[in-house]
Amino acid sequence: MKRYIVFATVLSLGFGATALAQQGKTIMNVNYSVNTPLGSFKSDVVGKTSLRGWNASVLYGLSNSFSLGVQAGFNDFNETYPRKVYDIKDGAISAVLTNSVQTIPIQVKAKYNFLPGAIVQPYVAAGAGGNIATFNQYLGEFSNSGKTKFSFAATPEAGVNIPFGKISASGITIGANYNYMPFSYQGIKNLNNWGVFAGIKFPLK
Repeated sequence: MKRYIVFATVLSLGFGATALAQQGKTIMNVNYSVNTPLGSFKSDVVGKTSLRGWNASVLYGLSNSFSLGVQAGFNDFNETYPRKVYDIKDGAISAVLTNSVQTIPIQVKAKYNFLPGAIVQPYVAAGAGGNIATFNQYLGEFSNSGKTKFSFAATPEAGVNIPFGKISASGITIGANYNYMPFSYQGIKNLNNWGVFAGIKFPLK
């Protein structure tokens, strides 16, 4: 019985140390991301998945489970369509058409860790703020149109953290998110997309 009590006490202290390691710490998370266009963004602008993306956050642990901070990201979407005849201002041109879109969301982020003392820690998060979006369209080598706008953006997210050790604030992050990005220009309604990502998190202090 005594052995059981000692084992339970040590186990509790171990999990407690892991949980307390999150509170009061500033954690940076850097991830590689893969994002896929949705809706009219996919059907009207770029249909291909972007393999050129990243996101990063800096969050402060207000409690063992809840943290708050800022996040930013980048994704580069491109697609080239087959050669055809396009109407332009001065007539018509036979050319390949390329749509190029870059998004840079900058948001306030809140994160809730369901099991801060576990080996695998599921979490949910949400970000809200602005998005710097650039759209460029090319006919062959020549620019046909372009626009850069700053618009609202929101990003719900879910994933898991896997710490490197019991009392380590560093670890691996794996997750998925949905990026709500309104964008109105020449018939484009939004740049909504969803993504999966993986990376590392580590304390800054």
